[in-house]
Amino acid sequence: MVKKILLPTILCLAAVLLLLAVHPGLAQQDTATYFPESGRYVDEPFLTLFQDTGGLQVWGPPITDAFEDKGRLVQYFQRGRIECATGDQVSGEPSFSPLGQLLGRQTPRVASVPEPMIQDELCRYFPETGHNVCFSFLTYYLAQGGPEILGLPISELIVEEGVISQYFSRARIEWHEDAPVDEAMALGALGYEHFLARGLDLSLLTEIEPSEVTTASTPLISVGGYVRVVNTESTGLRMRDNAGLTYQTIEMLEDGDQLLVVGGPENADGFVWWQLESDGVVGWCASEWLKPVTEPDTP
Repeated sequence: MVKKILLPTILCLAAVLLLLAVHPGLAQQDTATYFPESGRYVDEPFLTLFQDTGGLQVWGPPITDAFEDKGRLVQYFQRGRIECATGDQVSGEPSFSPLGQLLGRQTPRVASVPEPMIQDELCRYFPETGHNVCFSFLTYYLAQGGPEILGLPISELIVEEGVISQYFSRARIEWHEDAPVDEAMALGALGYEHFLARGLDLSLLTEIEPSEVTTASTPLISVGGYVRVVNTESTGLRMRDNAGLTYQTIEMLEDGDQLLVVGGPENADGFVWWQLESDGVVGWCASEWLKPVTEPDTP
């Protein structure tokens, strides 16, 4: 038990010392992974936790490097934040911050929905926080890891700026009415919103250049370069007429399709979007299903 507490604490302390000794954003080790979607690195003690809890699909790309904040080592991602206690804190175990609660989105407890809805698995009541999760929100919640990843629900369904949402201790699930059925559910950009709400130094969001080693092995998405569609699991990738889930689909792309990057990036609906061109068709795609390539394959 002592080892389980001391080891993460030592890792966090070492990381803080390294960040203090080197210019912020440049204190990257060989274990660091560079994310071209946002121009940031993720390193231990955060990298393993990030990868094991859904990575880009759940949390989106990192929007800052790790930095010290009031005695804690923290790193912001588009949809969350990982923190690690340092100094005289009890434990240095890395964990995702309860941003939903920190942003003040917790609402009073409510009663459970009628028992038949629970029995039919249409809803689930969480007595720990006194909130229900139902229908499509429940399906999506469990698919993204449920309470173990996103935390317990801290609100019922609410409407914010025309979007139906529900808050969890570490995340927000959104339902976009105008989006296609298979893209209507999404995780909100809670990490970015909390960063702005804290009034932190905006220079922390500035992209940094990857190291020479990373550049050689990992090409970046950039205007004038090429990308390939990947990891759609044969469902295809929607090219839209603007950056965002609510815009019209103008073409369906398949795994392996290659496109020229002509614009971007833009942040919308929890994704980073790039404007792409293929055979005279120009539209926007989310970067999570795009892989940069140095040169397009010849027919």
